[in-house]
Amino acid sequence: MSRRTANKEAESAKQEAAKIYSCEVIRAKEYKETVFFDVTINGVSIYGCRFVEGKNGDFVSFPSYKGSDGKYYSHAYIKLDEATVKLIDEQIDKLLEA
Repeated sequence: MSRRTANKEAESAKQEAAKIYSCEVIRAKEYKETVFFDVTINGVSIYGCRFVEGKNGDFVSFPSYKGSDGKYYSHAYIKLDEATVKLIDEQIDKLLEA
């Protein structure tokens, strides 16, 4: 592992959750047991997110693309705290019920 790669990994481990002032799920749709949604966080709209129920808890998966090296890279990413993930989950549930 190069020093540059090690530094990037160390920086991402130190990353704190973003300060969320406003969070609103714009649209939500369930497709084959996966929930896709669009969200506006602090005035920035992010389209094509997924809500994933994982082994270690629920999380938001931001849109990504597969590079020529076979790895996935995020188009946009915001580190969210547990309270924000729970708020997004609640808003998705309300939209899916309607």
